[in-house]
Amino acid sequence: MDAFLRCGRRKLSRKRGTLPALVLGLACLFFIAGCSLPWQRSTPSSGLGPKPTAQQVLATMQKNFRSVTSFHLTMKTDNLGNTGASQIVIRSADGDVLMPDKIRAQANVLLSGQAVTVNLISVGTNQFITDPITGQWRVVKGMFDPRTLTNPDTGLISLVGKLQNVTGPVADTVNGTPCWRVNGQLPAKDLAFFTGGGVPAGTMLQTSICAGQSDGLPYELSVTGEAAVGDTAQTTRTFFISKYNENISIVAPQV
Repeated sequence: MDAFLRCGRRKLSRKRGTLPALVLGLACLFFIAGCSLPWQRSTPSSGLGPKPTAQQVLATMQKNFRSVTSFHLTMKTDNLGNTGASQIVIRSADGDVLMPDKIRAQANVLLSGQAVTVNLISVGTNQFITDPITGQWRVVKGMFDPRTLTNPDTGLISLVGKLQNVTGPVADTVNGTPCWRVNGQLPAKDLAFFTGGGVPAGTMLQTSICAGQSDGLPYELSVTGEAAVGDTAQTTRTFFISKYNENISIVAPQV
């Protein structure tokens, strides 16, 4: 799949094969925010008060996510642009993350124009993915280290500190959770490690983030605009995060 290493869209390579490309894209997907050791299991308090500023919401979110040990994430892509026969496009994904480097996910993708469902388990630098035709697990080792994206200074959570023209917050609700919504613009180049880039210089993405009023954790993040080759101004990638700090187990499958 395209990047983060072409997360969203990635040209298939006959040399490397479709399965490694899927591994890279799916592994990238499930890290929209970063964390660092030591892993804490305490439940954070937002400390935002009844009328926080946008900067207070963003700063609290960056701080409190460091206490996260696990979460559930779903993602959908709307208004896809034109895709070539040699591209993989993520339509939706659903999975769990166990910090700092374990992922279990399922994704619906367009593979050479055909809709297929694949499963992924990533443990450290080792990835296991199901063949979209046979359903059997395949092994790919050393292709991607998820921790390169969870770094609080360079990973996805760092993007909230790069938002421009910030507005809000306004009170909102995401799947029943009261949250503070902050809107802004993000330079597409800052998301290139996630999407693969390739868009014109100066391209800006409309970005919206909703942080829980009680815990300051992100519950929704959406990015609209041309973030990758083939996107349109209406292409939107939306991530919903939930089930923070639940006890989950992710182990490598039998192959």
